[in-house]
Amino acid sequence: MMDLFSSEYNTDRIALPLRDAEIYYYPNFLNTETASTYFEILQQQTDWQQDPITLFGKTYLQPRLTALYAINDKPYSYSGIRMFPKPMTPTLLTIKDKIETVSEVKFTTALLNLYRNGKDSNGWHSDDEKELGKNPVIASISLGVARRFKLRH
Repeated sequence: MMDLFSSEYNTDRIALPLRDAEIYYYPNFLNTETASTYFEILQQQTDWQQDPITLFGKTYLQPRLTALYAINDKPYSYSGIRMFPKPMTPTLLTIKDKIETVSEVKFTTALLNLYRNGKDSNGWHSDDEKELGKNPVIASISLGVARRFKLRH
């Protein structure tokens, strides 16, 4: 049985060249077994929701499932959706600790996205919500199958 609370993760990083941003990619942050275990736990134990979103005057269900967790009770809003966090789970706290150790940044909130298939997505966005501050630090961790993660200026 794997110890999910061990501190074994890879901190080798690659700086990505993107104008006006500091972006570091850790391609092997978690080994495959650990990442798969986290994915299974989060997929099964997360209270997923699918909120409606209005684009160009038409309302659709978001093309993914989401969940918000935090160490506080501050709501988070984006694209007209207001989410209220649930308390962080032990698994999320463990992942948060690993990320904070490598990044040397403290995080309070986790927005989880579950892409159920190749049709689920997340459109272009800028993470510029007021509550994130002027120059927000965002940590993103991907678990499950490989997906494209596109960035643009």
